[in-house]
Parts: sequence; structure tokens; C-alpha cells
Amino acid sequence: MEDTNPYRSPAAASVAVAVPEAGARLYRVSGIVVGTFMGTPLATGWLMSRNYRALGDHARARQALVYGAIACSLVLALVYVLPENVPAMVFAIPQLFAASHIAKRFQGDRIAEYEAADRTYSNWRAVGVGLLCCLAVLVVLVPIVIGLALAGVIE
Repeated sequence: MEDTNPYRSPAAASVAVAVPEAGARLYRVSGIVVGTFMGTPLATGWLMSRNYRALGDHARARQALVYGAIACSLVLALVYVLPENVPAMVFAIPQLFAASHIAKRFQGDRIAEYEAADRTYSNWRAVGVGLLCCLAVLVVLVPIVIGLALAGVIE
């Protein structure tokens, strides 16, 4: 027999709620921008991923890493396609503006809360992350470029 109790509350779907880690710290927007300057959009993705992870949002943390890797690949492809006489700032300035805008848009409110509570990482830590991301890109990119040069694909 069906349960037709008219006074029973309706069934609701359960919703997963992101729970921040206890004592978590976040990277500031300025740290994300400095990390991007030092280490390509890969650093942007990694730093924002760490912020999402600290906030308990693991799905967005994975997305941030994937988007950072895709953006880094696109920038490297653009470097290969454009002429050599294009100044480096043509690549750097849009990346920095994009990193700042994306960080403010998606994490700005939460970062401001953590900043007010003095629970943010030093920008020097973001510089270190940026340098490590730059090193990771070089470790992957140098063998590829050497292989293409030896194969005669690039000069």
C-alpha cells in the first residue's frame, strides 16, 4: 500500500556542501597574479586549485588544474605560431589581467574573508609555486623542442 500521508514533508534530494578544511589558508589574488607572472597559466590553475581544495570544493579544484593546463598549452602554441619579433609583454600582460579577473570573479569574496582573518599565504610562497610551474613546463617542453629540432620540423 502507498504511503499517502498528506502531513508528511516532501522528499528532497541531498545536496553536497563544500566544507572548508579546518585552519585552511588561501592564496591572495595578488599571489595568484605573481605566480602567473613567474610560472604561466599553469601556476594560476594550480594556485586556484589549492584554494578550492582548502575551501572543500574538490570538483572545482580539478577543473582549475585542467583549465590551467589548457591555457598554458594555448599560450605555448601561440608563442610558436606568432613571429619572433613580438615582444614578450604581449603574452604576459593578458595572462596577468586574465588571472586577476578570474581569481577575483570566482574566489574574490572568499579570499577577502580569509584575508580579513589573516589566513592567507605569503605571496613569496606563490612566487615559489610559479617558479616550480615554470620548471615543470620547461622539463616537458625542452625535450619536445629538441626532438622536433632533431627531426627537422623546426629550425
